[in-house]
Amino acid sequence: LNRRPSMSVDTFLASACIYDEMYQLEGQSPEENDIEATVQVIYGIGWTPHESQPKPKERGSASKKIGEVVVDKSSDNIVR
Repeated sequence: LNRRPSMSVDTFLASACIYDEMYQLEGQSPEENDIEATVQVIYGIGWTPHESQPKPKERGSASKKIGEVVVDKSSDNIVR
């Protein structure tokens, strides 16, 4: 997946400013920066097999051990 591992600080600051404009606390002056919020985050993932999906090979059919071929993620080089 090509997604960022986390949200940037700029995104949180922009969200806080918009939320504060829309939902100011009662009795709060515009100069005050307090916001009150409840957040619920729900993650979900789904998958179902398809007939075109490759089937796993027989256990023990590998020609090399995983330790013999390791990919260095920082440079995409294969270390042998």
